[in-house]
Amino acid sequence: MTYDTLEINQNESLLRISFNRPDVMNALSGEMIQETTHVFNTIGEDESIRVVILEGNGKTFSAGADLSYMKQSGEMNIEQNTEQGIRLGNMYRSIEQCPKPVIAKAHGYAIGGGFGLMALADIAIAETNTKFSLSEVKLGINPAVIGPFVIKKIGLSHFKSLGISGEMIDTNYALRIGLIHEIANEDELETAVINKVNLLLKAGPNAIAEFKANCENMNEEEAAARIAILRSGEEGQEGLAAFLEKRIPNWAESID
Repeated sequence: MTYDTLEINQNESLLRISFNRPDVMNALSGEMIQETTHVFNTIGEDESIRVVILEGNGKTFSAGADLSYMKQSGEMNIEQNTEQGIRLGNMYRSIEQCPKPVIAKAHGYAIGGGFGLMALADIAIAETNTKFSLSEVKLGINPAVIGPFVIKKIGLSHFKSLGISGEMIDTNYALRIGLIHEIANEDELETAVINKVNLLLKAGPNAIAEFKANCENMNEEEAAARIAILRSGEEGQEGLAAFLEKRIPNWAESID
C-alpha cells in the first residue's frame, strides 16, 4: 500500500513510521487514521520487523486532530460521529495490540490524539522541550476515545486532572506521571532512541511479543503454561544455551 500521510522506512529489522503532514503539525486526519491503522495491522506478521519507531516529521510529533477533520465532525450526525470515533479507536487498538515493541520519539507537541499515541508506546522518549496536553475540553469535547488507553498509562487521577483542565505540561511533568520514560536533548534524542532499539534487539522477538500479550491479559492460571511454551520453544532453548555457553544468542542484532 502507498501511504500519503506516513513515511515508512525500514533499516534491517527496524521500521520507522513517521507522520508526514508537517505543514499541519502532523495533525490526525481521517486518511492518516486509516493509514496508521493499516500499517500497524500489517506489520505484526512480518518477521523482518522487530522494532518500530513512531515519530513525526517537521517541527512536532502530533498536534491532535486536524482542523478540517474537526470541522467535518461538526457537520456530521450522531451516527456518523460514532463511526468516526470507532475508526479512531481502531487505530489506537492496532498500536496497542502490535506484537512488535513500539518506541515513540516525541518532539515539539503531543496534543490530544498525539498525547494518546504517546500513551500507547511501549517506550516513550521525548526531546527536552516537548509539550503535552489533553486539550479536548477547551474545544467543548472530551478525550473519550483515548481515555481507556491513557488511563492504563498514567492512571485515572492524572487523566482526570489533565483532562478537565486541558493544561499544557512539560517533559518533567510527563516523566513524573509515567507518560514518558526518558528525556533527551535535541542533539541526543536519536541516540537515546537507537540505544533503546539495540537493547530490544538483544531480546528474543517471540519473548517480547508474548510479554506484550501477557501484559494485556495477566491471567495467573495461564502463567505457568505461557512460560513453559517459551522455555520449550526454539527461541527459549537458544537463549538458555547461549547463556550457558557464554555467547550471544542467534537473534541478537544491532542498528548503527
